Amino acid sequence: MVNMDSVGTDIDASGKVLSKEELILRRERAGRCVTCGVKCYEKTFRLFNKRVPLTVPGQVLNGICLRCHPEEQLAASVTAELSDSSNNTSTRSISVGKMMAQKLKFSKKKSETAPCSEESDEPRGSSSSITDHSTSYLRRMTPRPSSLTEDLKDAASIMQQLENYQIDDEHHSKCTDEVNDTASTSEKDALQALNQQDLSYADIVNIMAKNPQLAVMNEGLYALSLIHELDSNTAEETVNYGGFDVIINAMDVCAKDGIAQVNACKVIFIACLNGENVQRDIARAGAMKSLRNSIESFSDDEIVLEGCLLALSSLCIVEDNIVYMLEGDLIDQVIITMNGHLDCGGLQEHGCVILGLLARNVEARRRISKACGFNSIVISMAINHGDVEVQCQALTAVRAFCAIDDDSCKVLLATSGAVSAVLEAMKAHPDLNRVHEIGCDVIRLLSLGRNDDNYRLLGENGAYTVVVRSMWSHSQNIAIQERAVEALAVLSEHSNNVPVILDAGGIEAVLAAMHTFAESPHVQIKGCAMLSNFASAVDSIKVKIVDEGALDVIVMAMVLHSDNEEIQVRAVILLRKLCIKENVQRMITANISPVITVVEETLGDKLHEETSYIVAQLENAG
Repeated sequence: MVNMDSVGTDIDASGKVLSKEELILRRERAGRCVTCGVKCYEKTFRLFNKRVPLTVPGQVLNGICLRCHPEEQLAASVTAELSDSSNNTSTRSISVGKMMAQKLKFSKKKSETAPCSEESDEPRGSSSSITDHSTSYLRRMTPRPSSLTEDLKDAASIMQQLENYQIDDEHHSKCTDEVNDTASTSEKDALQALNQQDLSYADIVNIMAKNPQLAVMNEGLYALSLIHELDSNTAEETVNYGGFDVIINAMDVCAKDGIAQVNACKVIFIACLNGENVQRDIARAGAMKSLRNSIESFSDDEIVLEGCLLALSSLCIVEDNIVYMLEGDLIDQVIITMNGHLDCGGLQEHGCVILGLLARNVEARRRISKACGFNSIVISMAINHGDVEVQCQALTAVRAFCAIDDDSCKVLLATSGAVSAVLEAMKAHPDLNRVHEIGCDVIRLLSLGRNDDNYRLLGENGAYTVVVRSMWSHSQNIAIQERAVEALAVLSEHSNNVPVILDAGGIEAVLAAMHTFAESPHVQIKGCAMLSNFASAVDSIKVKIVDEGALDVIVMAMVLHSDNEEIQVRAVILLRKLCIKENVQRMITANISPVITVVEETLGDKLHEETSYIVAQLENAG
């Protein structure tokens, strides 16, 4: 017999909560369990509209809901084991009681108000675009708010559960055992509806909009946080109908509840994956202010803080949203948060992302500089030297500031220890392409400022050796080779750097890159530029360049890129510098004359002096 108190509630198309009788009838017709709503039968429209019983390991066995008929559990377990042997996917548990029965290991060291576990309910989906610390954060499941109330018999039982799982009840929302006595009928119906497994994103937001009570908002944020795949159409509909205003309002209503804040941060981050329009709408709805308030309220709670910075990092992707970051002291709060939780990898990663994105705005850069934000990035790299994501995002932030046409940023970064931090990251992670690609680019950008102090710091910290070593270790990675060759080209413009780069094997590394990536115009242009800088030095270096096989590489570049004027110009200028008595015979052997003749015909007005000199020297030697 159906227990009428456990059937839950649902809503119709207009948002009206159905009666229990209407709900049972709807579920029966849809082939669902009348008690919990899980799908038990599949309709087929062949023959006589036959209903086919379903079997879902752990949930349904031959059309029988295992959650509501535990006597079938043993048979279901056998079925699940057989299924698992051929299919490793896990099935999401929908039982609140079972979730609380699991021994969730909440860490008070990390969070006293937002207990989380990675072993609770599985999320409703996952996105391949979410990685590393973000993935870990999304998988850290919070308990269902109502599981701390309606599924437990009395206050004493609640307190025992809280003690067992180390949940600090002091800051948890007031959705406690009193809710069953004080809540209105509509609120109870809304809470029951939110506990159904098959609610859509729109259904949840609609329930929250029509029932803006604290308990409903809390439960709604939890339900939304389980949806890890929000399709773009649903996201746009949520924008069009003011759904994100409802979500941000829920965050404010539950402002004193750490669990609700964690769930809200997840919801914001997942929604932001759907592009700039969604990101703008969430920011417009007041997300930045709400996140700032959450940061202040939970300044000692790393889980809440990490979620806040994760959400902010997603909202700052759109440059238009930076204006909201400039309201109040939010930038200062981000830096203070990073400085106060140095060993929290996820928090540091998202903080670095935020600072890097803010580099596009003049006023934001001023505030970051005033708050010693550059120091925060460098310290984050030093403390989290083994965390790849922190290193990559910190490097990206450093690159963002260096790429701005503002030499003061480069100077401040260098004096903050950024040079040493970047090189240490490259040394500590010799095999990681991302680290070396960004690292080489940062070294290149730091060199562009023509700042003597930066040159000195690069030299003292062995930047040249690190770049050359990176080229040899990642010899087949064109992105790293392009950035490394360009970095050496810029560094070699300073004559004092030439001997150091020479000793590090820079000539050999650049020629190897030009040979391996002969079809890359960028590698050829910057390679010729670097070698030309070296060829401006003493004759012994010019001889060494030729000894290492430069002539064949240069000829190949000129032939393969005959229509690229910049390559032709740089190659001829380089050959002119190499054309000394000791190298002339080798140039004849390398068959330099034909390519010089072609250049004389096509670019004679620009390179007449250089081509004439080379031809004369080769003819005289011949």
